[in-house]
Amino acid sequence: MIDANPGIGVSHAPRSRGAAPARRLFINGRFLVQQATGVQRAAREITVALDRMLGSGGIVADVTLLVPPGPWVQPLSLDHIRVETVGRHTGVLWEQLDLPRHARSGTLLCLGNSAPALALIGREADVVVMIHDVSFLDHPHAYKLTYRVGHRLMLPLLMRGARAIVTVSETERERLVRLAPAAAPRISVAPNGGWSADVVPSSGQGKLIPPPGYGLYVGSLSHRKNFARTLEAAIRLAREDGLHFVFVGSSGRVLRRPRCEVPADVAGQIHFVGQVNDAASLARIYRDARFLLFPSLYEACPLPPVEAAHFGCPVVVSNIPSMWERCGRGMTYCDPLSVDSMLRAVRSVLPDSAWRDRAIAAGHVMAERRCWQDQAALICVAALGADCLVDRALGGGATVAAAEFQGSVAVSV
Repeated sequence: MIDANPGIGVSHAPRSRGAAPARRLFINGRFLVQQATGVQRAAREITVALDRMLGSGGIVADVTLLVPPGPWVQPLSLDHIRVETVGRHTGVLWEQLDLPRHARSGTLLCLGNSAPALALIGREADVVVMIHDVSFLDHPHAYKLTYRVGHRLMLPLLMRGARAIVTVSETERERLVRLAPAAAPRISVAPNGGWSADVVPSSGQGKLIPPPGYGLYVGSLSHRKNFARTLEAAIRLAREDGLHFVFVGSSGRVLRRPRCEVPADVAGQIHFVGQVNDAASLARIYRDARFLLFPSLYEACPLPPVEAAHFGCPVVVSNIPSMWERCGRGMTYCDPLSVDSMLRAVRSVLPDSAWRDRAIAAGHVMAERRCWQDQAALICVAALGADCLVDRALGGGATVAAAEFQGSVAVSV
């Protein structure tokens, strides 16, 4: 689906006489034609936030979104960013061969863990890259061989060749610095936002979902997301508590599909609805859920816990440092290696109670502080320098949010 304005100009804040022209920024738009996992959804939200900041005069830049041929997976409507479909290849070949030729006259911003290798090696383009995580190093068994090999080759090029590197949490920055200490001065942090206000009306009937009151998981069906234990917890909740449980997500093309065996006695209560790219449908799924269970083994700055909290859905997450950095005291924590711990945490927020009400309220406060425009402002500073910001207060909220819970001591339920 294409919903853009490719012929438009770029909005600028008022410029004083003699001021330097706005710097050119090219965004790698490959994310629009990829399956919409967290990385692609974050890239879309950052692009939308940049467009709105251009319109409000919050930033000064000349921004073009470069997109490969083919249908878009995510709808996107822009008013102040040019959209250009360029090249003749698709996929990796487009990114490696076509993209760099069209970004030589400015800074190329790549928001999805990869960039054109030749541009990184030969410095043919000024490249700024966003590295969301390096989970393929810590959980290689979760990924298919081609993905692991490709990203093992790409990561050193990114760490050496990108002028600036942006990641989404202090936890992930520390991981990257351990991998490449020399790159530390070039690595900055821009935490993800939360639920987007840019929700288009549903384009279809949506997924077949049970009545409100079900348990929910949203994310890739992956080993590193702790899928096997999450499924075991869902089966026990179905048997012991009579709950329905909904899994939203898929393994996609890069993940090794985990075993998925649901016993016959609860088969009618465990629902796999696949990937949901329609924002309105996903909002309805969050709103009708009794709780979200998200006991991932590795995260950098996940979207589902914050999104669920936005809709008043209490959330149980894994007791790991990155989750505390992302969610703070707005979540209920569990030991991701213990199904019993998951069940205790879920059952603490399952019944109507003052505890559940406090969990919902704390989650909502946390979710409202996660802002895509703060993240976009921090990325702009990394890519174009602080002079691109007209309002220097932009980005401060994200910085505060990222640092708010540093040093907190987590307690498992």
